[in-house]
Amino acid sequence: MAIVVGTAEAKLGKLERGELRVGSMADGSPIRLPVFIASGRKDGPTVWLEGCIHGEEYGGAASIIEFMRGVDVDTLQGTIIGVPVANPASFNFRSRVSSIDGQNLNRIFPGSLGGSHSFQLAAVIGEQLARHADYLIDLHSGGIGAEVPFYVIYKDDGTPGAQRSKELAKRVGVDTIWRVPEAQGMGGTVTAESLRHDIPSVTVECGGGTFTEQHLQDYLTSIRGFIQAAGVLPGEAPVQDQYTIISGGSFIHNREGGLFVPECKVGDILPKGAPIARMIDLFGETVEEINNPYDDSYIAAIRCRFYPTHAGEICAEAIPVEVREAL
Repeated sequence: MAIVVGTAEAKLGKLERGELRVGSMADGSPIRLPVFIASGRKDGPTVWLEGCIHGEEYGGAASIIEFMRGVDVDTLQGTIIGVPVANPASFNFRSRVSSIDGQNLNRIFPGSLGGSHSFQLAAVIGEQLARHADYLIDLHSGGIGAEVPFYVIYKDDGTPGAQRSKELAKRVGVDTIWRVPEAQGMGGTVTAESLRHDIPSVTVECGGGTFTEQHLQDYLTSIRGFIQAAGVLPGEAPVQDQYTIISGGSFIHNREGGLFVPECKVGDILPKGAPIARMIDLFGETVEEINNPYDDSYIAAIRCRFYPTHAGEICAEAIPVEVREAL
């Protein structure tokens, strides 16, 4: 069966592009997702590659565009569907949530065609995934005001799809993997939706704030490795000597507003009580010290240096180390 996503139609040995209509604005102008489809001349799996489900996390979009424009379709055994911007109403306003209904798209799957715009969008994306995808890789970052290290997340719901997701997570060029058990949530995400359809999936996190050349190369490494491990792109996906599996943990919220001053780096593994950051007021005085609440935990996100932060906002994320293991 031919793969058709909106106006983009797969053609053997070709890179095609088109748009998927997902709604319209009050003036009647359409809301559309950009779609690349790269198809090899040989049959194989279909990988769905997606960015900007959170619109301010634009590094994923740039990386998908770079990868899809450079892919050599003659080497492919299967198909790659690339969607650089999965949430235009969020992307256009450089926001994590939708400018139309204020919803976080990555918390409301499977959505509903009878719901608000974001619920309708989730339903359309979910239907396309179920129809076409054999694998999903979803690209994220810290957005405009925060930074994350280069690591990968998979949802562990105990299914064969989750086990395959873990195997793929070990082939995207990172040595830190966040395992999210069923009991800890990730419900409503696009990766949870994919697993509901037995589609193995991972979320790659990388960068935030300024999008650097290193961030681009890290994203491209993860995209290539995932697609190689899925059997669509030739070559050996990268393997690490050891993987640090993290699990549990939580967001950290500051008690006092001011300017955020990091006292560690993203990706650091800190003991309990170690300083993560401090808040300073507009006279430069320290008004709060923020310390790590867990033993041996991975700093998965921190606010950008001197980012203006209100009391009670998310300012960091700490995830305890669960185990270290080989491939």
